[in-house]
Amino acid sequence: MDSKGEWMGTELKVAWEQFITDGTLLSDVSPRIAADWKRCRQLGVDPTQGCCREILSPEEHNASIADDAELLEVARPFISSLYNILNGSDFAVMLVDKNNVVLEVLGDPSVLTASRVGLNFVPGAVWQEETVGNTAVGTALREGEAVQLAGYEHFCQAHHPWACSAAPIFAPDGTVCGVINVSGAVEHVHPHTLGMVVAAARAIENGLAMHEATEKLRLQHRYQEAIVESMSDGFLTIDVNGYITYMNATGGRILGVDPKTAVGKFIGDIVDFKPVILTVLETGRGYVDKEFMVKTGTGFKHFIKTAVPIQDEDGNLTGVVDTFREIKRVRKMVNRMVGAQANFTFDDIMGQSQPLLDCMRLAKIAAQSSSNVLIQGESGTGKELFAQAIHNAGIRCNGPFVALNCAALPRELIESELFGYEEGAFTGASKGGRPGKFELASGGTILLDEIGDMPLDMQAKLLRVLQEGRVLRIGGRHYIDCDVRIMAATNKNLAQEVELGNFRRDLYYRLNVLSIIIPPLRERGSDLELLVQHLTRKISRQLGQDVRSFSPGALDILRSYSWPGNVRELENVVERAVNIAQGTEVSTEEIIRLLHQQQATPTQVAEKPLSIEEVEQMAIERALRVAEGNISLAARLLKISRNTLYNKLKKYQISAS
Repeated sequence: MDSKGEWMGTELKVAWEQFITDGTLLSDVSPRIAADWKRCRQLGVDPTQGCCREILSPEEHNASIADDAELLEVARPFISSLYNILNGSDFAVMLVDKNNVVLEVLGDPSVLTASRVGLNFVPGAVWQEETVGNTAVGTALREGEAVQLAGYEHFCQAHHPWACSAAPIFAPDGTVCGVINVSGAVEHVHPHTLGMVVAAARAIENGLAMHEATEKLRLQHRYQEAIVESMSDGFLTIDVNGYITYMNATGGRILGVDPKTAVGKFIGDIVDFKPVILTVLETGRGYVDKEFMVKTGTGFKHFIKTAVPIQDEDGNLTGVVDTFREIKRVRKMVNRMVGAQANFTFDDIMGQSQPLLDCMRLAKIAAQSSSNVLIQGESGTGKELFAQAIHNAGIRCNGPFVALNCAALPRELIESELFGYEEGAFTGASKGGRPGKFELASGGTILLDEIGDMPLDMQAKLLRVLQEGRVLRIGGRHYIDCDVRIMAATNKNLAQEVELGNFRRDLYYRLNVLSIIIPPLRERGSDLELLVQHLTRKISRQLGQDVRSFSPGALDILRSYSWPGNVRELENVVERAVNIAQGTEVSTEEIIRLLHQQQATPTQVAEKPLSIEEVEQMAIERALRVAEGNISLAARLLKISRNTLYNKLKKYQISAS
């Protein structure tokens, strides 16, 4: 049977006419076509029509094209190829999206002529089954299978002269994203046409998968590039011959080159020093966080570098990945991690006494200067507190604040702590060496606490650093510039130490540019009460206690004490009192007990030797004042009997009232 007989045979025509008349299905109709006809009848499709009556506006069609831009881009070459194969055979090739909208049409003029077919084979036409009846396009979209319909298999008369071969196009996620369809005169249709359409659909699917994979690779590349460009470290890669294949913006800034123009050039041609990365190409061995100092035309560049060789599956070296950072950034990170920062400001210094206000005035003047500062005062007066406040109020406030207690280090370790050392400089030296406190403090402030205890030989080396502004690590060959402000603190009288020969005179003059002498607590008058109130609130909050104040008698005892340990000792006493307090107020007895426990009594106020009798008389008078004339309580405070106390009162002619 020829093609026309197959698709336009009398039996199928009779069956179609019978179904249109009364809905009766004859046995010649296949189950699939019967289901299509029934569905069209239920949808109310007019079998005498079948022309596409809905066409999108240009704006709507452009939006549809935008939504399916990727499908169109991939499918166009295959539509063109399929049309070229069928050229001259009265065929049209259509691409339809998942919503039955025609996206692209390529066909013979005879097929596309509206006067002949009236089917609107035009972009933007909506081939909904409700208006055009069953078509290969609609069936392929609905069932997700390739299908061929011809002649009377269509429900609508307008399609009877046509044969359509359609195959669904599956997106990479497995959903149907469109249909490719070939329509032509029914007398020219051939089963092989469907095979070509299916092959085109599979080719489009492969193209979509490749397009998605390419987009994923592009996205991955953009992510990787964004990650590399966001790095605060320099990053570059070279091939096996030393030519740059990539460099990020930070790397270009550190090396002083344009990353875009550097790509493709030999690494040795863009810098004025021998790149250490070339040794990795020579040896095949990389390194991690290794310190390098390279000499350039403008001085030394100081780096921390990591180089990783790249090898293929056969183990052959194909390139090197190099990351590097400037040493000043490493120092900043180290200082942040170890807490080398000043935490206190002038607002943290409590007190209103004139000696303290005079001291703070000098300290604020020092904060606005870059000169060296010498801070002197007894232990516990707050020398480091003043140093931190000066740093935070000055122009170096964003830089590190590094403190070193010269008295707390063994003699043989002071130099390595101050100036650092290179790997192998001495037995026990850390691998890779270590920077000293001066390097870590570069750009900020270094506080040399207890400077008066520094050995004389170390004083000479420190003086050289202060004069030259650079350090030489133990075992090192290159000087390292250090932009550091020096503050020194001591509880000794350095001028006197100079006269005794314990401190270098030239170093003393170098340090003692701005001098600040912090008054001891016993000279600060009413500041004691302010400090007690502040410390009580702070410590009670920290310990979760409800102690709010000290009794008047307790404050009187605190005022009479000489405080050899100054504010540090006061804080210790307040904390102990808050811990043992029985109520919301620290009592007189509790303070007396605390001071006795630390082998200190309220009588330690004499600045000249007193006789035993004078001390005894003062103790009795203070005990009576605290006990408010109560003989029994005063005797308990003095740890003597009532009779003994009466005898003492008579002896010293002291009135109990």
